Amino acid sequence: MSENERLELRGLKLGWNEQRTERLFATVQGRIERRKLLGRAALASAALLSALCLVLVGLRYRAHEGAAPVAHGDAPGVLRLKDGSLVEFDPSASELRVGEQSAARVQVELARGSAHYSVVPNTARTFEVHAGSVTVTVVGTEFVVERRGERAWVDVSHGKVRVSWGPEGADRTLLTAGQSGFFPPAALPASNPAAQATPVGDAESSEQREADAPGRAQQASQAYRSHVASRNYREAYAVLARNPALAGDTVKELLIAADVARLSDHPAEAVPYLQRILRDHARDERAPMAAFTLGRTLSGLGRTREAMNLFARVRSQWPNSPLGEDALLRQAEAASKLGDSASLARIAAQYDRDYPNGRRRAEVRRYARLE
Repeated sequence: MSENERLELRGLKLGWNEQRTERLFATVQGRIERRKLLGRAALASAALLSALCLVLVGLRYRAHEGAAPVAHGDAPGVLRLKDGSLVEFDPSASELRVGEQSAARVQVELARGSAHYSVVPNTARTFEVHAGSVTVTVVGTEFVVERRGERAWVDVSHGKVRVSWGPEGADRTLLTAGQSGFFPPAALPASNPAAQATPVGDAESSEQREADAPGRAQQASQAYRSHVASRNYREAYAVLARNPALAGDTVKELLIAADVARLSDHPAEAVPYLQRILRDHARDERAPMAAFTLGRTLSGLGRTREAMNLFARVRSQWPNSPLGEDALLRQAEAASKLGDSASLARIAAQYDRDYPNGRRRAEVRRYARLE
């Protein structure tokens, strides 16, 4: 399977942007084969060395009706808006334009790439993110939007958002914490009447079916690969469900199968594929990413304790993984959901020791109720 057939993954949504989890994770699909995970971490680190990068890499802010965009923040790639909301992004891969910033409305256009939004709750004001034909409207929440042509991947971490598309936003849906998806949704291909037609006459013999089996298997494989390449996840999942052997045994194949399951809204079906990677390919360089993905998937399924243990495993089994800081933050989030104050205190202390100048320190301490 070629590189172009590799799925882009943002999501397990698990809802983190290029600067936090998605900086290392959400774009892993397609990049994992080109070993860009470490490269993206290096780019993000380089961006932190100089605020000048924020200007030079092409981030542009345009005022709406004369309102000046707010470009100050805690670090390059962090934009603090007038209402206190934060937008985090990878300046080398994303382009944002700030529009209206009034007491009633805030508008941000995502021209390309992906960004993570932490919106200050305010019932008197709406917050809109425009990505092509898609508009994401929130009141107060935390979510990721990734621009993919005229479509967008939306992944909600906390709260809920309304996603609208189509003429004048006539089509819309509501996403709550843990939910994600592509918008506008991909239209399912029309059924092939010829393929569905039932032969007239006697049923084919078992011998004939046996003789035709290799041909059917090849057709299924070609259909699966084609749907994967075109990112038609629902159809790819339908083929995979009828032909489980297509999941394969290699890390690449299993990651693709997991992505197909997750991105077609079957996250529980992704779990066995990711578990097989950890069981059979623990020494592969992509194993920590599979563990992190599994943790995010389990968290989205409400299996919080298991998710917390997976994030801990990322740090203990692969201590040099660039996902370590994000895994520790995810541990804190899971412990907070569980009300596990003892684990929270331990995680916060661990974070201070390992990342004394870490950018996620405030978030970890917030989960631990230390701030």
